[in-house]
Amino acid sequence: MRFFKCAAYVLFFLGVGNLAFNLYMFRELREPNTIVAPNPEIKMMHEYSTIRETQILQAILMVHHDRGIHEAGKQNMCPLCDAHKTNPDMLVKE
Repeated sequence: MRFFKCAAYVLFFLGVGNLAFNLYMFRELREPNTIVAPNPEIKMMHEYSTIRETQILQAILMVHHDRGIHEAGKQNMCPLCDAHKTNPDMLVKE
């Protein structure tokens, strides 16, 4: 009988300890007190990826322009269409 009484106390205190630990972790994860310094390379990487995506899109639009998929001067962001808009006397392949 004494063994079961001691086992009940041990289990009770383990449960209380587990509850206290879970409460501590819950509070710590809700409001972390760590300070993370912003990395300037992330901003540069975002700018470079945006520039690269724009260059790829313009290259695709130039191929479309050369193949006649869109009309001259009608497509936004196409460098050849932009050149045609600024200089309408430019020779355009029909």
